[in-house]
Amino acid sequence: MAAEEIFASQGYESARISDIARSAGCSAGAIYFRFRDKDALFLAIAESFIGQTRRGLLDFLGEPERDDPREIIRGFVARTATNFRRHRGLFRAIVERGFDHPHVMDAMMTLREDVIGTLDRALQSKGRKKADVSACVRVIAQMVFGFLLTGVLNPRAPTRLSDDKSVFGLADAVLAYFESIQQ
Repeated sequence: MAAEEIFASQGYESARISDIARSAGCSAGAIYFRFRDKDALFLAIAESFIGQTRRGLLDFLGEPERDDPREIIRGFVARTATNFRRHRGLFRAIVERGFDHPHVMDAMMTLREDVIGTLDRALQSKGRKKADVSACVRVIAQMVFGFLLTGVLNPRAPTRLSDDKSVFGLADAVLAYFESIQQ
């Protein structure tokens, strides 16, 4: 989508409706016909992105045949990293602009809680205390989201989202933590 690409490459503040229209091959008036201003366009993109992200992760985590915790965790880390890579600039724009838009930040926090709840249910095992797994899942989510957000927001971060070795290392660290709790 042209608007997402412009917000991602230029950031919210520098993005102009005229640039978006040019990239989309339409007039600025066509954009204003559908969206009252740049803010409304940005909010629509953020909401669409959040919905797509939610569906993709929740579909993966909710597959009933997926019962191996190692597979669940590795898949969760890999899919989340792929999403962050694919939408790196949009994540940055959402974080930069989202604090001015409680609606966007609320939607991002709801998405986070949905993912945590679904990951929690996917990792529950018989004989384990639900509270132990739930607390572990919250730490796992913080490890994954924190690692990936740092890679998006900090160009000097020691690890790169594009480096598969770093993402595999993150999955290994998350698995080690999960398995230490399971003992």
